[in-house]
Amino acid sequence: MIDKYFIPAYIFAVLIFIGSSISTGGLDKIEEVNIFSKIVFSHYTLHFFGFGILSFLLAWGYHKKKSSSLLKKAGLLTLFFGLIIEVYQIFLPYRSFSTLGLAVDCVGVVFALWLFWLIFTKQSR
Repeated sequence: MIDKYFIPAYIFAVLIFIGSSISTGGLDKIEEVNIFSKIVFSHYTLHFFGFGILSFLLAWGYHKKKSSSLLKKAGLLTLFFGLIIEVYQIFLPYRSFSTLGLAVDCVGVVFALWLFWLIFTKQSR
């Protein structure tokens, strides 16, 4: 049975999977418009925020379930998903495995979980 607290994370994971399955040609064209779009739509900005948001949503689900080690669980699950996505992209003719993308995923996850920890430890005090 699907736990209702994890539905946003599942939906977001599907969106990441779909986004990782399409060609980045259109994204390259958007980046050329201006400096703002180059920053907002860069591959690495999308990695940072995409996997950061996913880890935050997973942490929220674990928090609502009153799970122990929620930050560790959310972080490891998100990073494993990021690795699976990068390996999956090896088999796509228009995508490739990116260790830099995986590293940016890690930074996004750590930042999001730090933010989650700040928000929810201050509320519990």
